[in-house]
Amino acid sequence: MKKYFPVLQYINVPNIITTIGLIFGVAACYFLAQGNMQGTLICLFLSGLMDLMDGFFADKLKQQTQFGQCIDSLVDFFICCIIPIGMVHVFVGNYLILFLALAFYCMCGLWRLGYFNVTESKAYFIGLPVPGAMLLVAIAIWAVAFHGLPIWIVAVILFLTGLLMVSFIKLQKYGLWQKVLWVVGLFFLAIIVAS
Repeated sequence: MKKYFPVLQYINVPNIITTIGLIFGVAACYFLAQGNMQGTLICLFLSGLMDLMDGFFADKLKQQTQFGQCIDSLVDFFICCIIPIGMVHVFVGNYLILFLALAFYCMCGLWRLGYFNVTESKAYFIGLPVPGAMLLVAIAIWAVAFHGLPIWIVAVILFLTGLLMVSFIKLQKYGLWQKVLWVVGLFFLAIIVAS
């Protein structure tokens, strides 16, 4: 079979988990097209969970591959940089400041992922990983869309998270900051599900 479909040689646990994360991202787009923020955010959270798990299993099973790193970055860019464009358009509106903020955020996400791929460290991340940025952006979009906060808050969060993604800060892999983001994410998910 691999003779006819050579990409199958890269099937392993982390790459399957990454692919499941992509499927949750596609489901998020489906809900986004329907204007369903609850479904969109739940699918994005599940995709983020897959992103955490693929790296964990790649480390534990010693199944890190260049292919896996490439597809992980592609899925991260789609989920964490492209989907927010649609979320802002559907749930917040079309304003020049939001266009500029989204362009800056996507540019920083792209550079963050490229930089990660060429400077990966086993112990820490340099700059805020894109899934963490996505969580902060999703919370800002939700707060503006459903709680009447000013639109400029989304623009500010997009600019700030963009800067954090390409900053010099070092964040320990599987450190306290990651646990805090997951607690915030779970709390946010519980609010979304309950609403």
